[in-house]
Amino acid sequence: MDKPYLSAVIIAFNEERNIARCLDSLADVADEVVVVDSGSTDSTRTLCEERGAIFISHTFEGHVEQKNWAWKQAKGSWMLSLDADESLSDELKQALLSWKASTNPPHLAYGFNRLTSYCGKWVRHSGWYPDCKLRLWKRDTAAWGGENPHDRLALLQPSSEGHLAGDLLHHSYHSLEDHERQIDYFSDIAAASYTGGLWASWPLIRGAKACFQWVKTSVLKGGWKDGATGWTIAYMSARATLHKYRKVHRVALGKRLLQKAGKAKVERVLIARTDAIGDLVLTLPLAGWLKQSASEIQVTLLVRTYAAPVAEIADAVDEVLIWDPVSPPDLTGFDAVVLAYPDSAVMRAVRDAKIPIRIGTGRRFLTIRMLTHRVWQSRKRSGKHETWHGLHLLYRLHLTPGWFKPGLVVPEDPKEWSALCKWNVVPWELAQHAITGASTWLDSDQRCVIMHPGSAGSANNWSLARYQEAAEWFLHRGCRVLITGTSAEGKSIESLRSMNHPNLVDVTGQLKLGELISLIQSADGFLASSTGPLHLAATLDTPCVGLYGHEAPAWPQRWHPVGKQARWLVATNVDKSRGLDVSVASVWEAFEQLWTGHGKR
Repeated sequence: MDKPYLSAVIIAFNEERNIARCLDSLADVADEVVVVDSGSTDSTRTLCEERGAIFISHTFEGHVEQKNWAWKQAKGSWMLSLDADESLSDELKQALLSWKASTNPPHLAYGFNRLTSYCGKWVRHSGWYPDCKLRLWKRDTAAWGGENPHDRLALLQPSSEGHLAGDLLHHSYHSLEDHERQIDYFSDIAAASYTGGLWASWPLIRGAKACFQWVKTSVLKGGWKDGATGWTIAYMSARATLHKYRKVHRVALGKRLLQKAGKAKVERVLIARTDAIGDLVLTLPLAGWLKQSASEIQVTLLVRTYAAPVAEIADAVDEVLIWDPVSPPDLTGFDAVVLAYPDSAVMRAVRDAKIPIRIGTGRRFLTIRMLTHRVWQSRKRSGKHETWHGLHLLYRLHLTPGWFKPGLVVPEDPKEWSALCKWNVVPWELAQHAITGASTWLDSDQRCVIMHPGSAGSANNWSLARYQEAAEWFLHRGCRVLITGTSAEGKSIESLRSMNHPNLVDVTGQLKLGELISLIQSADGFLASSTGPLHLAATLDTPCVGLYGHEAPAWPQRWHPVGKQARWLVATNVDKSRGLDVSVASVWEAFEQLWTGHGKR
C-alpha cells in the first residue's frame, strides 16, 4: 500500500500572531497545508502564501461547520487538523514522521496530548493536561461535531483509536487580556447555540455553577499545583461560566420578546435622545457602532426639533423622527429601542407602541414597569463618560437575533468612539452663500478661531471678562476671532461683541444649526465650555479646547469632548466673577499644541 498522503487543515481569522509558527512546525510533516480563512484583515494571508499554504476564504458559519467544510477542500488520504494557535512539539513531529513512514496504519484515527501555555507558563494541571485531542484521521472516517464553540472530532463508525507520543503545543493565552477576549468570544458563541434548560441561566443557579467551576479547577483538577497560574485559571474559568449563562439568559429573553411580537430578528432599532444637542452628539457613536457590526439593521434617531440638523447629517443614521410630547410620532414597527436619555414621556410612548425590546437605565422608578432590559450604572458619579454609558446600554441588545458578532465588546477608547462618528456636512464654501456677508468671515491667511461663550446654563463656564481677555490675546497673536451664539445668548455678551478690532467678527444670531456646523468644520479652532457646539467641533476634528470644572456631575470624566483634536482644561477653583479659573495662557498653549504639526487647516 502507498504511504499516507497527509493534508494539514487549519481554520483562521486574524492570526498573524500565531499562523507562521503553526505552519513552520508542519513544514516537514504535511504533504499539503490548507488554510481556510473567514475574512482576516491582518497579514494572515501573506504569511500563509509565503509558506506555500493553500489559502481559501470562506464565511464563518461556526467552528464545527467551518472545520467540516475545511477538510473537504483538502485532497489528502489522511487529515491533520490544527488550530492556528497550535504547533507541533519536536517529539510529536518525529512521531508523525514515523507514522507516515508506515504503509498500513493500524488505526483510523489518532490522538495526542495538548499542552497549553498560559501567560508564558506551561500548564500541566488545572484540568488542562494531558487534554488528549483526536486530530489525525483517515479521510471520510470522521467528522466534527459538538456544540459551538467546543468542537469535537468523532469517528463515524466505532473503531479503535491510536495515540502518538509528544505534545500539541497550544499557545493560547499570551496575557490576561487575551483570556478576557477569548471568554467574550466563546461565551457569545456558546450562548447563541445553547440548547439546554434555561433554568441554568437563573441568577442563583449560574452563580452556583461559577463557584463549582472554581472549586473543580483549583482543587479537584489540581490547579493549586500550578501555583499562581493555577489560581488565575480557576478564577477565569469561573468567570467564563458566569459570562456564558448571563448571556444565555439575555439571548433567551430577546428571543422570547421578539417571538411574542411575531418577529424573528431585530431589523429596526430606535435610539431615543431627546435632551440637548451635546448629549445627542455624544450618543451618535451608538449608531456608528451598531452599523459597523450589523450594517443591515436600520437605525432611527428620535430627537427634539432643535437637534434634528445634527441627526440628519450623521452618516450612520437611516431615519430621523422628531419628538413632540404633545403630538408624538408613530413609533410602531420598531424591534428595539435604546433610551439613551430616560425621558418618562418617551418611555410611555415606546411601551404603548409595543416595541418588543426596550433598553434603558434601571435607576428610575418608571423603568421597573416600562423596560425589558435595564442597566444599573450610575451616570452622575461613576466617573465614566456619557458615550461609554450609552454604548453599554446598546450592548444589552447584542446577541439578540439579528445582531450577533462573536467577541464583540464595548469600545473603551475615546479614539474608537470618535471614529464611529462620520458626517455628511455641507461645505462652508456652499453654506455661506445663504448668509449675507459670510464670505468674509474666514480668512485663508489667518488662523480663524471660534469662541462660543454661551452655555445656556448647562455647564460651568468662563466669566465674560475672561472671554474678552482671550479674544484680545488671540487677536494680538494674529488670529481672526469669530463670536458665535444664539440671538438670546448675544444679549448677555454685548461687551464682547462690541470689541473694536478688524479681525473680530460677531456672527451671533446669524446662523442656523446646520450652517454653524459647516462653519465649525472650516475653522482652525473652537473654544467653549461643555456645550453642544464644542462636542460638534470635537467630532468634526476641528482643534478645540473645552473648559470644565472638576466636580460631578458636570465634570470632564463624563462630558469631555470626543475627538482626535480635542483637549479640555479643568479648573479647581472659580475666579471673583464665579467663572472657571482657567488662565488664557493655558488655553493658548493648548491650541498651540494642537496646531503644531498640523499647519493651517
